Amino acid sequence: MKRFPIYVGALVFAISGCTEMSKNIETSRGPAITDIVTPFDVALTCLDGIIAREAVFGVGRIPDNTGLRAETAGSEFMITAGAGDIVQSALFKAGVTVVNRRDMGTSVMESQWGIRDLSTQRPAMFVITGSISSLDFVPASGFQVIIGGFGSRARMGRVIVGLDMTVTNTSTGVIVANVALTKQIVARETGFEAARVINSLIVDLDLGLSEREALSFALREMLQFATFELLIQMMPVDKWQPCADDISPSIGHIVGPGTSADDRTDDTVATETEELEQAPDEIPV
Repeated sequence: MKRFPIYVGALVFAISGCTEMSKNIETSRGPAITDIVTPFDVALTCLDGIIAREAVFGVGRIPDNTGLRAETAGSEFMITAGAGDIVQSALFKAGVTVVNRRDMGTSVMESQWGIRDLSTQRPAMFVITGSISSLDFVPASGFQVIIGGFGSRARMGRVIVGLDMTVTNTSTGVIVANVALTKQIVARETGFEAARVINSLIVDLDLGLSEREALSFALREMLQFATFELLIQMMPVDKWQPCADDISPSIGHIVGPGTSADDRTDDTVATETEELEQAPDEIPV
């Protein structure tokens, strides 16, 4: 007899579910759809108008080379397979001329049909390639203390992502810019628990909060920052310095040798007011 209310409740729930099967239900709606904005957008758009349209860029392969595969059904990659598309978007924000080298299927097919001449395609002067080269899981650290049925806990872990990208001059095959970036993804977990006996009943309370940086969004930021760095490595420092000032060191900074930190001007980009020279390792600015 004690189980009778449970059986009745289950029966009512099943009947109500069956009666609603023939009706459309309203689904829950979350936040609005928005464009993706990162802290590096300002620096990238700052380059718009500085780099001349004669500088034609293409984006090649930027695969996940970490060697790690996801266990989730239907997903092969641990991180992302869309890094090249993110770089292409970053170049577009920077205002450079970008030719599609991500998917030439339509142009090639129409060429095979005889309705398009591929010689009319604009050639790329520079192509960006690279890979997501490393993904390391740092063992978590934490503590838990319980005294008299009351206690708290905390734990923190990190994932370290590595990225390598280069710019290649398509006419010579020479690499004219290179950058290697790393980012630590931090995950934190805190909690409180209490257990007491009240009137012969055991009352157990457990509260917790966990947070982790979004891995894919952090990778987008890395790719945008890498694209910015590759572009300015090929430009005179006086052209890009005002744009670099828009990037706070707290979100990204370059300090190593062989980067823009050296203020290199060996492979420069021409300005809009300058006549485009045919030097193989120069980008017009």
